[in-house]
Amino acid sequence: MNLKRPLSWLIASALAQAVLPAVATAANITREFTAAWYDPSRSGHGLGLEVIEGAAGKTALAYWFTYDTDGKQMWLYGTGTVVGDRASMTVFKTRGGAYNGSFTPAQVVQEAWGSLELSFSDCNTGQLRYTPNAAGAAAGTMPLSRLTQLFNGNCTGGVSDDRQVGSAESELITFLTRVGAPAAASAKAKFEERTDRTEFSVELEDLPIGDYRLAVGGRDRGVIRVTAGAAGNRGELEFRSPVEPGKILLDFDPRGAGIQVYQQTALQFEGSLNSGAVPPPGTTPPPIGGVPTGNARYDLVIEPSGSDGPELHAKLEQRPDRVDFSVELEDVAVGSYDLQIGGSSRGSVTVVNVTGGTEGELEFRNPVESGKLLLNFDPRGQQIRAVGPAGTVLSGMFPTTPTGTLGGSSGGDDDGDDCDDTGDDDSCDDNGGGDDSGGSGGTTPTPGVASTALTSTGIDADANGSASYESTASESEFEVEVEDLDDGSYQLLVGGVSKATIQVSGSEGEVKFNRPTRAGRLLLDFDPRGARIEIAKNGVVYLSGTL
Repeated sequence: MNLKRPLSWLIASALAQAVLPAVATAANITREFTAAWYDPSRSGHGLGLEVIEGAAGKTALAYWFTYDTDGKQMWLYGTGTVVGDRASMTVFKTRGGAYNGSFTPAQVVQEAWGSLELSFSDCNTGQLRYTPNAAGAAAGTMPLSRLTQLFNGNCTGGVSDDRQVGSAESELITFLTRVGAPAAASAKAKFEERTDRTEFSVELEDLPIGDYRLAVGGRDRGVIRVTAGAAGNRGELEFRSPVEPGKILLDFDPRGAGIQVYQQTALQFEGSLNSGAVPPPGTTPPPIGGVPTGNARYDLVIEPSGSDGPELHAKLEQRPDRVDFSVELEDVAVGSYDLQIGGSSRGSVTVVNVTGGTEGELEFRNPVESGKLLLNFDPRGQQIRAVGPAGTVLSGMFPTTPTGTLGGSSGGDDDGDDCDDTGDDDSCDDNGGGDDSGGSGGTTPTPGVASTALTSTGIDADANGSASYESTASESEFEVEVEDLDDGSYQLLVGGVSKATIQVSGSEGEVKFNRPTRAGRLLLDFDPRGARIEIAKNGVVYLSGTL
């Protein structure tokens, strides 16, 4: 059988087709790489490649039709797991077969010939590396050019090529954990899988101006440049498949991979895109000697002289992803107080003048974050003493049983503020104000993370958006983003109530709320979770979703 004739026919047929547009970076091997490949300078042998579902996941099945060292026709075949833009495999040849009815499967002998490695720089070009086992057979490389393409194929070299037809759209949003970044800074990672594209982005806010490196899955993925703007310092790096101007080809899957943001070699943020929700219990266990995670709150309030007198408030909160402990002093003399827990000094509480009196606080956390101390001890059942220059000022025994659950109603205030002063004549702390978060309008919501996609109602079919919410014990953030809408002014409705105007320019727009207030953002004086989120113009709803 002469292989040159059918291959020449394939070449002539392929030349009549338009060549797929090239992608400039290394390309993931996706199902769109299923094709016939060859070296135009050595027409007469080539490679058939199929990307299939194997036992180990995405697998390359290759058939190399070539010639042996004696010039005889030879077919080699093998399979190998796909890893990014590469696939390696052991290939085999067979002997003992026969033509037509004389063929007997038991007489076929399979022999390992050597190994192949396939790699691709874009949708149309790649390289074959081969290493024979036989002595005297030279190893080498062969450039590969695409010869055929799948019917209705659209190779991009990005992760969207592997999206299953008819699969549901999805969106993941997670706020990365602050490690070395300033307390006011934040980082958010977002992954969207749509019918026509897949997008991934990491956004930084309120960091010092400069360049930050993004690593995903242990690999450097680019620079996030933080610059100054009307709403504060901000930077973002965006990936997309298929790629479009201003974005980077998304040729990796960030889901489940570690995400880190560095300033030079200093780690600023870290996290991963999993469910986009608060990590389950036990994912960040405290070190030996600390308090386990959970869902409980403990309070100790010492106020010997009654309302508006000297006060000590100690609070312990066990959450699914962390444990917080704080001791606050109010209406005592200005100065430094040694905090002793179970007879051991744990730090110093600095009391200063504030509106309406004096106040000071020392905070602990596990995992630790900037501005707090590591909580590597258990205060439950221990005596807590605040010792000033003249001796013990306030002391009491911290409870061993919870005074409430977070988000529940047992035992006073479980919402994360200091509004449980056991009979104090102020509604919250002794120095006035509705809460100690620095904002206004109600108590601090239960900490958590929520996100939802905003889908088109059909008025503008390709329009889309997202809404995300994050709340901690000290801060809450709500953000709505829209894309592919006509430019203009749109109303943001939450639970049927207009909350803001979103100005769309260049087909994109966003609005952000924060509590406590932050420059460039609106005050978040409502809880959007569970509410219907709608984007409307002139009474017509374009996008909607429920957070």
